[in-house]
This record gives sequence, structure tokens and C-alpha cells, in this order.
Amino acid sequence: MPALPPTGAVIARDGPVVRTHYGTHGEVGHGPLPEGDLDTLVARQVEAFARRNEPVVWPVYAGDAGLAECLLAAGFAAEQERTVLVRPIGTDRTELRGIGDWTDHERITALAEATGPHRRSYPEFAADLHPGELSAEVVFDEAGHAAWAAAGEFMVLGGVTDPGFAAALAARDWRSPARPAWRRHPEVRYFLAEATGDLRIAFEAAGMRAITTVTRHHLPALGEPARTRPVRVLFKDPDADEIWARFRERFAFRPDMREFPGVTEPAGSATWHVGDLEDARLDALDDIVHKGLRVAGEELCRLDWQHVGYRFDPARVDGAGPRWPGAVFPDGDYHSYLTRDLRLGTFGHPWEETVCVRGELLTRIDAELTAAFGEPMRRSEA
Repeated sequence: MPALPPTGAVIARDGPVVRTHYGTHGEVGHGPLPEGDLDTLVARQVEAFARRNEPVVWPVYAGDAGLAECLLAAGFAAEQERTVLVRPIGTDRTELRGIGDWTDHERITALAEATGPHRRSYPEFAADLHPGELSAEVVFDEAGHAAWAAAGEFMVLGGVTDPGFAAALAARDWRSPARPAWRRHPEVRYFLAEATGDLRIAFEAAGMRAITTVTRHHLPALGEPARTRPVRVLFKDPDADEIWARFRERFAFRPDMREFPGVTEPAGSATWHVGDLEDARLDALDDIVHKGLRVAGEELCRLDWQHVGYRFDPARVDGAGPRWPGAVFPDGDYHSYLTRDLRLGTFGHPWEETVCVRGELLTRIDAELTAAFGEPMRRSEA
């Protein structure tokens, strides 16, 4: 089980089975399976995904005796069988062009959709990327072919847009000290891929060895599944840049360690000092503000100055969903929860140690905040 789940996902374990709930779909992984009663184990997973209305993919490897039959009996449908191939990492020092401009995502997605199927779709792979991500790679060759892979002990290929690119991928030295440190993968020992047809032939010609086979089994959701994850990263996102630009203009945002309050607090806002609150009271602050934000009934953004931001659905976080992104208290830089139109939200100032609440959100939670934390230090009356 990974230390941290992918963005917007929840990971759950049931004996040898690990479920990843993305909110839009689900995936199953497993270790050695019990010899008996596989039907009951499968039924529990089907029920868990059905509660979340998620379609499921469950890979079955050659050694998973009896699992395919149980999945088919439970309503799963099987993809074409693929060969799993592996090779110790190569020594080719030829540098493939790494992803430099995140606007290339659109081009890679178009390539991926034209060339599938892939082990993992490029949009899903990209949804898990973070700035400075050290465990993922997107690379090109000079002909414009693309590939994406996730790193650990194995550099696991998610997809490649042309079989002719296979040899370069298989031979590449992903650990090369000639590479920039932030794009080096010293932990990688093997390159692993799944392939069939021409792609399998290309990988075998490049020296990869078949070790097993895998067949992915799919089960549709009972209803229409969600189209977006509950939480998504905003990174190099034109929409996020536009929201920041409007925020700076609307509130005259001025980051400074000595100039307070940091924004021109609008009419209909109030500001509380929160720097002296104990952890339990900070949790209470989160609870009150989160409750008020949920009432908005719409998607929210969390902006974090000079850090990664998020777009999220407050109705689908916490509880059985992923954690609410961030906290209300500014624990290192300027924070803001806000609706896309900026009409309501919060602004946390890390140096003044304050939280400003504005708009309809203040109307909803003013009395509760005042009862819990006293009168605000400032009010800007409407």
C-alpha cells in the first residue's frame, strides 16, 4: 500500500486486496489470494465499489488461480490478455526530452487516445502528477512519440504512443547521474511493461523478457459515475492563474511579512486572530468553516501562495472520501478557500496569524465563530 494515496483518492485494504477509490472509478490490486472462498472476497469488493458508484478494473495475472472465473461470475468482462515484460534498466545515456511545458498535456492526451489501449490512460496518470514529482516520468523522442511511467523499484510503463519508441524506453538509463537530480531515479532497477501485438514484438526485440500475463477485468458502475475526482491538483493550470489574478485585483493582495492585513478586506467580512489557538480549537475552527463552505453546494478552490492549489467538491471530501485539502489556519503561507466567482471565502495570513471570513460564508458562521473564539479583531461592515 502506498504511503500516500493519489490526489483525490482513498485507499482501503481488505485482507490481501487493496482498493483504490478515485471517485470516478476504482482499481484493485492484491497479494497472494486465499485458496478458498474467493467468491466472498470478490463480492465484498463489488459491494464496496457499488456503494461509491464506481466502475472497477481488476487485473488478473497468470498465477491467480480461479480469480478470473470468480470475476466473470460476478459480472466482470475481460480485456485482451497482455504479456508482462521486464528488463534490468539499460545503460543508454541518450537523453530523451522530458516534459518541459505542461501545456504538452493536451498533445499527449490526443496521441494517447489515438494509440491505446494503454496500461493506464494518460489523463489518469497526469491527474496524479505533482510539481517536483520524483516518482513519475513523461518523455518524448525527437519524432514526437510520447511515453509515461511511474517509478519505484520498477519503472512501470503506463503507456507509449508508438511501438518504435519501445527500444529507447527499454534501454534508457533512468538512474543516469548525467540527468538533473530532480529527474533522476536512483531507486529504479527494472523497466516493466505490458504489451501485445507489435508493441510486444518491439519490447522483446529490445531485450525485454516475458515473465507472466495479465488480463484486466472491468465491471461498470450501477449508475452514471462521477466525471471528476473529489479533489484535483491545480498546477500550471490557466484557470488557476486566472483565479489568482482576479483574487489579487479584487482584494489588492500584497504578500509581505510586515504589512498587515495583506489584503483589502471587503465590506461584509470579519477577521479573527487564530495564532494562539491550541490544536483542538484549530480543529474546531476547521469544522465550523468547512460546514459553512459545504452549504454553498458548489465546487471550491483552495489557493496556497507559491504552493500547489486544489479544486474540490466539499460534498465529496471527508467521511468516506479523501481528506479536505489543507486547513483554515495559515500554517506556512497565505491560504484562501473561495468560490470561483470570489463572492465568499476565507483568507489566512501566516504572519499576522489571522483568518478573514467574507461574504455569505460569514453570514452563515459568524455567530458560531464568535461564540467559539470571541469577537473578531476587525470587522468591515457591509
